Amino acid sequence: MKEKEITGYSGIRGLFVVSMVLMMVAITVVPAAALTTLPYKHCNISVANDNGTRFYDFYEDNYYMKFDGGGLNALHITTDPSLPYGQTTSVTGNNGFCEGTFYVSDTGGRGYDDDIILMFATNSSDDDFTLTINASGYQWTPTTNKLPPSNNDITYVPAALYDTFGPANFSYGPQIYKMSSVVNYPLFYGQDMSQTTDPFKMKMMFIDLNVGALGINSSLSSGGMAEVDYTLENFTGFGAFNAYAWCLSSNQGQGISWTNRVLDAGSSGYTVSL
Repeated sequence: MKEKEITGYSGIRGLFVVSMVLMMVAITVVPAAALTTLPYKHCNISVANDNGTRFYDFYEDNYYMKFDGGGLNALHITTDPSLPYGQTTSVTGNNGFCEGTFYVSDTGGRGYDDDIILMFATNSSDDDFTLTINASGYQWTPTTNKLPPSNNDITYVPAALYDTFGPANFSYGPQIYKMSSVVNYPLFYGQDMSQTTDPFKMKMMFIDLNVGALGINSSLSSGGMAEVDYTLENFTGFGAFNAYAWCLSSNQGQGISWTNRVLDAGSSGYTVSL
């Protein structure tokens, strides 16, 4: 585990050499759109942040989607910090523009997540949209005793992440399921999992919010939740946000083992349609 702090030739011969170099570059360049389809668990992911991950697991700038336990009951997405168990939210925008705020909460018995990672998934083919994320919340040095940090060890950090993302930041997919403890688990509430053809598959990016979540704690800003302010511009189509939680020390070990439920009772999530 680590934490980052948030630096000649001329004439015909020359023309021949230049031509050969250009040919080699053309042959070896990997297309920017090349994506990786992920399994539903036991995989490493990178993030779209310019500064990479805040922590890491086995490889520099990678988190491990473990999901041998944990699962779908503790983590939620909510538009109101007074409603920590969340809800499913669908918003629409005009002229390719949408903005809003949601929160990532944890109602589990552990009482904390050392870091929150956001997924944005879409089947849109737009090649010039921008997604700006402004994330605020609490930071602390992860404990190694499976206990939450004390109030003396936490710091509220406004704009812990302020970054803009676009089509070039998609690294994964296209696929119809998200990483979870359950195989073939939907990307969003209400998804028809029988639709498996390309138009229904979604590409994904992961965004490290650089903050954690601290249970249900009314004495803390936003109840200890991670706050996400987003702005989506020049976007046409459908997009879904999901949340993931990483811990250094837990009953599930180190890694990501929690995400928001999007199937059956207790579901929460956030989708946009423009």
